[in-house]
Amino acid sequence: MTILTQVKHILSKILGYRSFSVLIILVGMIVAFWAITPGHLFLSPAVIDIFLEMSPMLAIVTVAMGLLLISGEFDLSVGSTLALTASVTAILYTTYGVDPALAILAGLGLGGFLGFINGMIVTKLGISSLIATLGTMWAFRGVVLLITGGYEVPYYPAKTSPIFFDFFSGKIGAIYVQFIWLILVAILLWVLLEHTKFGNWIFSTGSNKQSARMMGINTDRVKIICFIIVGVLSAFAGIIQATRIHVSAPWTAQTWNLEAIAGAVVGGVSLRGGVGSIIGAILGALCIRVLSVGLTMLGLSPYHFMISVGILLILAVAFNVIVRRRVLRR
Repeated sequence: MTILTQVKHILSKILGYRSFSVLIILVGMIVAFWAITPGHLFLSPAVIDIFLEMSPMLAIVTVAMGLLLISGEFDLSVGSTLALTASVTAILYTTYGVDPALAILAGLGLGGFLGFINGMIVTKLGISSLIATLGTMWAFRGVVLLITGGYEVPYYPAKTSPIFFDFFSGKIGAIYVQFIWLILVAILLWVLLEHTKFGNWIFSTGSNKQSARMMGINTDRVKIICFIIVGVLSAFAGIIQATRIHVSAPWTAQTWNLEAIAGAVVGGVSLRGGVGSIIGAILGALCIRVLSVGLTMLGLSPYHFMISVGILLILAVAFNVIVRRRVLRR
């Protein structure tokens, strides 16, 4: 057995075949962009620095979306939740002079409340998450446009409390704080999903809700909590984003709902529920960002990015199916 085969065997055991397959896709994309970008600048320190600064926010939303998808639901309102909570945080601080810590807690609390609303609509009214979150996506976006008048809200807590800028968007050595936050969020959700009873309930709820109920699992509560987690982490990502660019824009993150779902699915999370991992969701989110940065460096338009994400999504799912068939044969 060669060293390469041994490494492949070890990684597939650690990650699982779904996450391992998306890791192969991610590495392949990085190598391809390195080869075709002018001067092989794709892996230059400057580009890596930009990637580490801009990727964590979408990745945080994606891992939260992955958790919700595993429970059997999804949330199209994450971009609107992000914009609304970040704008409320900025308005409380900039317009009303609320202490930054209280403004941030209010934004996170609002995110949890919006997630709770989504969860209650889906579980108690029996409306599919597609229709429910499509409706709240428009409603939440309308609210943020109404309270801001469609204008950006300045948000620069570093003027009065530099610690808050450093806490959300600073650097520790050469590493951006938001990337560290991504790692911490991923670890917490991984422990929750893989090493707690509630994590087993999430998988059971997504796999077969009726069977889960027969085992005594309160599936409605499980889904509501997952929706709340998505809301809080969307708000958290929005606050990081606003802190980083010193402004909250009501039109921000309009496509993040689809990018987060695409990233999670590329990472091996099933839209049918009951299947997936936090590691896979992170790798899928990184694939989306690698694609965005690489196409930008090649001078291609955002329209090419949309086409490429669609192709990547189909290829990733097809690749997962092929790998799964080979694993089952063995």
